[in-house]
Parts: sequence; C-alpha cells; structure tokens
Amino acid sequence: MTLIGQPITRREDPPLLTGQGQYVDDKEPAGTLHAFIVRSPLAHARITAIDVTEAREAPGVVAVYTAHDLAAQGVASLPGAEGLAPGALNPPHPVLASDKALWAGQPIAVVVADTKERAADAAEFVVIDYDDLPAVTNPLDAAASNAPRLHDGTDTNIAFRRRLTAGDAAKAFQEAEYTVRQRMTSQRLAPVAMEPRGVLAFPASDGRLEIRLSTQRPHGAQQGLSRILGVPQDQLHVIAGDVGGGFGAKGAIYPDQVAVVAAAKALSKPVKWIEERSESFTATCHGRDQVADLELAADKDGRITAMRGTVTASMGAYFTPNGPGTLLGRLGPMLPQAYQFQHFDVELVGVFANTTPIGPYRGAGRPEAAYFTERLVDMLAREMKADPADLRHRNFIPATAFPYTTVTGLTYETGDYHAGLDLLMAKLAEPQDNASHSPERPLAAHEGQLLGTGIATFVEPGGVVPKAPGPDGAIGDQATVTIDPDGKVTVAVGTSGHGQGHETAFAQLAADLLDVPYDDVTVTFGDTDTAPFGYGTFGSRSLAAGGTAIHRACQAALDAARRVDAPMSVSEAAARLGGITANGSSGPLPETYSSGAYGCEVAVDPDTGLITLLRVVAVDDCGNLVNPLLVEGQVHGAVAQGVGQALTEHVTYDENGQPMSASLMDYAVPFAATLPRIESYNVVTPSTLNPLGVKGMGESGTIGVTPALVNAVMDALAPYGIRHLDMPLTPEKVWQAIQRAAG
Repeated sequence: MTLIGQPITRREDPPLLTGQGQYVDDKEPAGTLHAFIVRSPLAHARITAIDVTEAREAPGVVAVYTAHDLAAQGVASLPGAEGLAPGALNPPHPVLASDKALWAGQPIAVVVADTKERAADAAEFVVIDYDDLPAVTNPLDAAASNAPRLHDGTDTNIAFRRRLTAGDAAKAFQEAEYTVRQRMTSQRLAPVAMEPRGVLAFPASDGRLEIRLSTQRPHGAQQGLSRILGVPQDQLHVIAGDVGGGFGAKGAIYPDQVAVVAAAKALSKPVKWIEERSESFTATCHGRDQVADLELAADKDGRITAMRGTVTASMGAYFTPNGPGTLLGRLGPMLPQAYQFQHFDVELVGVFANTTPIGPYRGAGRPEAAYFTERLVDMLAREMKADPADLRHRNFIPATAFPYTTVTGLTYETGDYHAGLDLLMAKLAEPQDNASHSPERPLAAHEGQLLGTGIATFVEPGGVVPKAPGPDGAIGDQATVTIDPDGKVTVAVGTSGHGQGHETAFAQLAADLLDVPYDDVTVTFGDTDTAPFGYGTFGSRSLAAGGTAIHRACQAALDAARRVDAPMSVSEAAARLGGITANGSSGPLPETYSSGAYGCEVAVDPDTGLITLLRVVAVDDCGNLVNPLLVEGQVHGAVAQGVGQALTEHVTYDENGQPMSASLMDYAVPFAATLPRIESYNVVTPSTLNPLGVKGMGESGTIGVTPALVNAVMDALAPYGIRHLDMPLTPEKVWQAIQRAAG
C-alpha cells in the first residue's frame, strides 16, 4: 500500500472553488415553477380557518396547497421517532398544519407561482385565523405539570423517560469522600450550513419523478418520500448533487420538502423551493437544547466511583426520526466517557416544546455527554485540589483493558487514553513562542488579563449501521467496483458525501487495494440510480461503513482477476475478460470508538469579559488514517463549530415563543479571526471491527474543544471563585460574573 496514509489534496475542491459546483439551486428546467412556504407566525395557536381564495387568484399563481389538499392526494404525515419504547408519546408530524400550530415557522400552506417573487407576493393573501395559546420553550418549563400542553389528547409534554442504572449509586455517594454537583446547559444551536435546504422536483422523460434534494441520505430520502407520498420507490429518482454542508440537519425529510414534491407530482411540472436564510433559523432542525443535573462521587484517592442525576432534553414541537436517539442512544450511554467507574443512575427525559424540532447536529449527543462529564471532572479536580490531568489519568480505562464494557453497557474495542492525554500535555508544555502557531500571539501581549488553560478528553462512537434493511433485505452499505477493459476504475458507493472528501479518500483506498493509478479511479455517489444502496453520511460512519464496502468490493474484483489462467494485474485481467464488476457490503458492522484529548489556552479581559482564544491543541485517535490532510480538515471545521457553541452561538426565544436569533445579525457564528491556528496531532490504535482499522473522525472537534475551552475560561476565572458559567460565554456574561464575584 502506497496511497493509504498519504495527505493527498482534495480532488473535489477545484470545481467548487471555480464556481462549477452543481447544487440544487443551480438546476432549473424550462418552465420551472417556484414555491413559497406560508409559515405560522405564532409558536402555539389553534388554527380556526384558512382562506386561500384570494391567493389562488393572484398574478402568476398556479396552485395553493393546504393540508386538506394534500390529504386529497393521499399524502401521509411524516413518521414519528424511531426506536421509542412502548408508552412513549410519538405524534405524527403533519406535512402542513391544519388544526394547530406548534412552533413559529411551522408550514401551513404552499403557494406555487411562475416566479418566486410572485409566489412570495401571493402568500400575503393567504388568510389564516388563529386563537393564540400560551407557549413554552424551555425544556424544564415544558416538563412541568402546569405547562401548556402541545399535543391534544395528552396530559403531559414529557414524551419519554428512560433510566439507566448499574451498581449501587446511592451507596457509592453515601460512602464518597468527594462529591460535585452542577446544573449545566448545552444550549440550543442552529446548524447554519453554507447552503440552505432546497428541493427541485419534476416529471422526468421516463415517467418517474426526479427529485434534486440537498440531503445527506439520498436513498433514505427516496424511501421516506415513497412512504409519505404513496409512490413506489422505483418511481422516485433522488439526486443529491453537491451539498453545501449538512452537519446532521440534512439527514431527515422535512415537511416543506414533502409539500413541494407533492406539488410537482400533482401539477406534473417542475417545482422548486430554496430556503431563505431567515427561514432556515426556524424551519431547519436545531441541535442540543439539554439541561443536565448531574453529580460525581469519588473516594479519598480520587477514584471516581459513581454518577447520578437527570438530563432533560427538548425535542422541539415534533420528533425528527432519530431526534430522541441523540439523548437515548448517544448522550446517556456516553456519559461514562473514558472512565471506569461502576455505579450509575441517570434518568433521561425527552419533552416537547413550542420550538423548532431538534435533530442531529454535529456530534449528536456525544458533545453534550463529553461536556457534562468533563466539566464535572474539572470541578472534582478543583474540589480535591488535584491536577486535572492527573485526576483523569487516575480514572482512565487502561490500554490493557480493551475491549472494555462500560457501566452503561457499551463495548469500546480499542484505545489508549493515557497516550492521547500524555501527548496533549507534552504539546501544551512547549513554550508558547516555540509552538507551531504562536509567534504572532505571545502570552506577553495579554499582560493584565486572566490566563487559563483547560483540557478535556472524550470517547466518540462512530460507524453506526442502522438496523433497517436496504432494498434487498440486507443490512449494510453497498459498493460496486467496475474495472473497464482499458483499466479505468469506477467506484460507486451508497455512502453519500457532502464536503468530507469522500472522492479523495475512497479513490486512495481503491487505488491502493487494486494497485492501479489514483488518477484512474472515479468515485460516484449521491444518486439513487447510479449508486448502490447506502444509509447516508452521518454519525462519523463514512469510512468505517462505506470504506469497508469498497474494501470488500475491491477484494471481490481481485478474486475475479485471480481466476484468469495466468497471474496478472487486475487491469490486465479486466482487459482479458472485457471488464470486471464486483460488489461489496459493509454488513452489520459494530460501532467503533474514537477518542481524543483537547487543550485550550485563553486570555480573559477582566474589564470587558472578552475571551481571546490563544491556542487549540487537538489530539485524536481515529484508528488508521487513510488521508491525514482530510482528518486535519475535519478537526478544523468541527473545532470552529465547537468554539461557536462555547463562546457565541445560542438560539433564543421570548416568552411568547418568538425566535430572537433568526438571522446572522442575531445568531453569532465564529469568524475566522475567532480562531488561532489549530494544532492537530494523532495517536493510532487501529479498530479491530473493520478491515481498514479505521474509526470515526468527522465530529471529534465539536466533542473535544467545547469542554476544553469552557474549562480554560473557568481556570482563568478561578481567582474570583467562579465555579461554572453556562455557554455561550459571551463577554457580557463573563463580565457580569466577575462583577458579582468582586462584590
């Protein structure tokens, strides 16, 4: 192998950088109509009447659809959540609201006109009568017994409860020498992909419905639309094209997208809708929004013995299909992180609130789990007057203990958490003016400011293969390798990329396995016609699942070549045989478990509360590296999003459920100047669960940097006795805390 492990630059970038990308909005067949979504301006209201008469008569309008119209077409509701226990609330999610609006931004009607301007103008003539109802937006308020009820026929907003227990946590806390307890919030975030969502649907020449969709899951979208629209799956052709960021939010099918596809089907004409940025803040699913009341117990030697408490998570007004899995399958089970304590008692509570539905957002439960646990570990270190790194070392799962089953029942296959933390501490100990990023930002420039250093470690599951079977009844992502007689290779894979560098990494992998030139390999995905089935790209799964499928397809191609009489290369065999085509599947792979250790250095101005991030050091273990440059790029992007959560980002609502951060004027994503150069390093413990030895990588930066950065700020504020502040750590919040502490 000569290509695997090489930092080859991304082959995807030149067309994107030169404006040759093909996004949904770059396609517009002749005669395309444009849709405008009429949304509820109220967070909670009974809908008493909808009158679209005048809108239908407006200039350029072709049709106006309400829930009644879609029902007449046989359009069903969106499915509820997957995998909930019996007894959980799981209300159907209407494509268009008809009886009740449950969040500000919920779709109620769709106007279709010959231009998007005329569609928007006509939407002003849709008359909707509302009876305003009290709204509730905070998870804890929504869980209260006296909270306004969202869903009719229920006496609570609590959708589900699940308690995870092991050992005897009550006894462990009674016997503990040290305990720490804190209420912590992982605030609501908006994904803010560079490309907002969009859809273009039109009848194709073969009689099928062609759907161009900004999605992370083309085959999943095909399956979902088939069920909702009542159309056979083979009559829907879904194409993702280039996708300008997803971060989990483009995994699900949305009600507005369904309504637009239904309109195209009914009209037998092309219909297009592109989300406005202001819409995306209320219509595209949000992430996080969880409140944890947790505590840790430790013995006199600083051995962590137990965790207990409650995590309450908002689901928004309706479930997205895998929204509850963020809490139930990720956050709760991952709270033990890299530590080997044996007693656990945590209740997980999911609630409905009058807010945009919650869906996966980069990390999806793993950043929250790491944040809650790593904040508590730092508080424990302060309580014990112990070094935070030493305390972590004392409690880590040792490298000799793998595979290791945690107190919550997860089995980590491999890891060396001590090695990762040791490398981090060695890098942080290097003089600032000798560090790779820092001569222009020496600590001396921050004289008079409060300096702080924080660390955090984490474990991240990745490579999930859903249990739902594909079209052939088998579980797993598929790949097809075709070697033409001229030696050119095409790799078609169901794992669909949206910026991760799949074309580059998958081509490296195939070229190495087949021993063919890298430039002779073409990688295709994102089209349900030309790519075999795949579950999509989410949850740090692409290389473990899609890469394994490619590996097995390449092995099958090599086996076919070996059946030729004389020994020869796969290219020579393909020429002899008139070409070779081989298939491979990931199968039902177990999840891998990556890990990392992150450190941050900050300066806090006590006069203004302004935080300057001086340094980010990231150490990751993602198993074998196919392309270190792509790994580093994933770290950079994820760190930027994690820093955004720690310092600036927060979706907020007023007392009536009105969004207060529905534009980039009000929602503060980080700027390039927010970040120093990010120092990225790796340790390698190969996975034993897939033939490549790889683990997930795409979300690690959001998991590791947020607790490390908050821990660094708390370290800087320690002279004031400030123990904890909830994110985002805005200058105003920090300044006010300093003023209160200074008395």
